[in-house]
Amino acid sequence: MSSAWAGGTDAIIERMDKMTELFLEENRKKIYSGESAEFCEECGEPIPESRRKAIACRYCLACQSALEK
Repeated sequence: MSSAWAGGTDAIIERMDKMTELFLEENRKKIYSGESAEFCEECGEPIPESRRKAIACRYCLACQSALEK
């Protein structure tokens, strides 16, 4: 039996939590990497420089919010 499963329910939950954290961390890196667009791909308006530097984005904040709904 694997040592990850030998500690009982608490150990299993702890291991699953850690695996979930690692999965999310890796996917966040993929989402927020790369270059930002200067202009929104939805409406064509300029994307503020502060937003472009904070995350890699393709849409202005208004369009991003609308797309997420």
